[in-house]
Amino acid sequence: MGQTGARSAELRSALDGIRNIRNLTNLGSDPGARPAEWEQRRLLRTVSLLLEAEGLPPSAVDRAGEAARTGYRTSEGGQAGQVQVRWVGPRGSGARYQEQEQLQRCQAVLRSWGFETVEVRGPGGRRYLEVEAGLG
Repeated sequence: MGQTGARSAELRSALDGIRNIRNLTNLGSDPGARPAEWEQRRLLRTVSLLLEAEGLPPSAVDRAGEAARTGYRTSEGGQAGQVQVRWVGPRGSGARYQEQEQLQRCQAVLRSWGFETVEVRGPGGRRYLEVEAGLG
């Protein structure tokens, strides 16, 4: 499922907004290299936005709360200031076999925006990322 033209425009506008906020609020020689305080207060939303804007599909759930579409899923992390990113999909979708490669893509996107990411193995050996704002 691709992005609509309207959604693509919204995402481009949001990325421009993030860049502008960084340039206006971060100090130093490269203010765009690290998350701004504004992003840190909205970490879950920012991480989700960056992943979608870079072409990674968000997962979707059905009415029963089960995965209905393969993609990334973000949630609050185990600690304050942390987000978890998982690669999930409906039963039989093969998402488990895609997760290492797809999480590496997620990791590359987030690191390019100045976030710190660590790949973790959870219950059943499933991988996920722990994401925090970089210290700059």
